[in-house]
Amino acid sequence: MNVWESAFVIFLLSLTVLVYLTIPVLLKLRESLKKANKTMDILNKDLPDIMDNLSDISKRVNKASSKLETTVEDIAELEQLISKEIKQPLQNIAQSVATLLQLANKIFVRKSKK
Repeated sequence: MNVWESAFVIFLLSLTVLVYLTIPVLLKLRESLKKANKTMDILNKDLPDIMDNLSDISKRVNKASSKLETTVEDIAELEQLISKEIKQPLQNIAQSVATLLQLANKIFVRKSKK
């Protein structure tokens, strides 16, 4: 046997071992691809419904957000109205009552001292 024949035999043995070790990997890869294909089929079947649901949820969230924004604006306006129309007159009334009480105190205290 010469060198070329020996090298060829070693190459064939290496190739045989490589193929022998590659077969289980290829079988496992085939099985994984089948599972991935089933998963993709299920996903493709259910994806339109999922997307419709997401779209519906997004629309509802946007609508609720818009209503919430409007409500917050209304509350801010109400707070300003309360401050302007109720708070200020109540402060004026309280100031007037305090002035009357001070005046009454001065009048009654002076009469009781006499």
